[in-house]
This record gives sequence, C-alpha cells and structure tokens, in this order.
Amino acid sequence: MFITVVAVLCRLGATASGSCVEEIVTDSNMTPEISLMQCAVGAQAELAKWMGEHPIYHVNWRVERYKCVPGHYEIKGHA
Repeated sequence: MFITVVAVLCRLGATASGSCVEEIVTDSNMTPEISLMQCAVGAQAELAKWMGEHPIYHVNWRVERYKCVPGHYEIKGHA
C-alpha cells in the first residue's frame, strides 16, 4: 500500500489563520519500506530529522500534527 506522511506546520507565535501549512514529509516512493503501522509508530523521528534538514521549516516553525495517509496526497495549501 502506498503511504504518504503529511505534516501540518505552524509558525511559532503566529495566531492568525493561514499561519499553518501542509507539507509532504515522505511517501512510499521516497521511503519504500514505509507501511501504515511504521508511519504511525515511527513518523515522529522522521519528522524531527526532516525539520532539522529543511531549509525553510527548521527555524520558527513547529509540527502541529502529522498524518499517515493511504495513497497519494495532494497538498491543500494552508491548513
């Protein structure tokens, strides 16, 4: 089954709507061994690594939540 890991990231200190965005962290194309169970159990470590390496989101952003989505996921923009 194809799995997509989606993070909802929000700016630190921002209270206005539109200060959160969705980003695809990884999917089965990038991480072939990921399953729905592995995503649910191990996504937090992958998210921390991804945030530390990301050129935009490693400073002044926090992970509000994440989700493991079966299939391909289309980003909706502001969360």
